[in-house]
Amino acid sequence: MGKAFGRVTAAVIAFALVAPVAVFAQDVIKNRKDDMQILRKSVGAVKAVVDGKDGPEAAAAPAQAVADVGKRLLADFPPGSDQGDTKAAALIWSDRAGFEAAVANFNTAAGALLVASNAKNLDGIKSAFDGVGRTCGACHDKYRGK
Repeated sequence: MGKAFGRVTAAVIAFALVAPVAVFAQDVIKNRKDDMQILRKSVGAVKAVVDGKDGPEAAAAPAQAVADVGKRLLADFPPGSDQGDTKAAALIWSDRAGFEAAVANFNTAAGALLVASNAKNLDGIKSAFDGVGRTCGACHDKYRGK
């Protein structure tokens, strides 16, 4: 009975140590998926402005949402959140400096979009929208798994 009790105790302790990490990773992955959906919807709303379906005044709120998510992107990919239901490539963590540079590029583009959107400057919105698209694509090409 002593050995069996020791094994059960070790298993319970191991689970107690691993379970919070698994819950943490699931919460982080859910948060980043939620942020990616916010980006998808917000970029789509700005695209409606770029395509002439909405006026330039309609870009301000979604541009703000894009900028807000940009500020959270690094926190959305902390160490330990590379396992589970995620398309994040391992390169995010092995090339952290490159990933941080990609996020910085996105935030620069998102800031330009926000400025142009707040000014209701359609040409500026179009230009900045292209920049946001390029930075999204560059990051996804390198740091998103298939």
